[in-house]
Amino acid sequence: MRNIKPLFESILTVACIILFTQCAKNTEIQAEAHGKCTLSLDSIRGIRIAYVNLDTVMYRYEFALDINKEIISKETRINNTLDSKRKRLEEEVAEFEYKCNAKLLANEEQFIEERDKILKKEQEYINLREELYMQLESENMARSKELRDSINNYILEHNKVKGYDFILTKIGDNILYANSAFDITNEILKGLNKRYKKK
Repeated sequence: MRNIKPLFESILTVACIILFTQCAKNTEIQAEAHGKCTLSLDSIRGIRIAYVNLDTVMYRYEFALDINKEIISKETRINNTLDSKRKRLEEEVAEFEYKCNAKLLANEEQFIEERDKILKKEQEYINLREELYMQLESENMARSKELRDSINNYILEHNKVKGYDFILTKIGDNILYANSAFDITNEILKGLNKRYKKK
């Protein structure tokens, strides 16, 4: 049993050497196939990288805050409109039920007419609700695109002066670690808000 362990370790070592040799050969072949496009430490030393914390931008960029207020205000108006229509519909349903229970409807024809009227109003309410929320969603998407374009355009303008090779976006924890020296969020925010106030 003791003799098997060193033998197993030797075989494992040889297998690892073969595997690494094969990987190295594959990397060389791939590099040749891609026009010898390899990276070395010397070639990446001069690369300038920065990142922007998008969560912070969304909470402190005045344009983003204004869009958010606008969307919330429209959603509130839609909800108020729908609430008042729903209450009226509920009152009509309650009145219809009362008439049915109290046998105030003269005949089956009158019952069908009243019922169909309520069903039609119910369908109109559903259609209105869907239409209003679709409009809100469409507007929300358009405003989000406008906001993204505003941020992206400013970062491109800002980078003409700064000359970064990469500007990364940090959202939540998509970047596990980043040195805060590379964080340009505050200077981007300052510029964004300054430009927005001018507009």
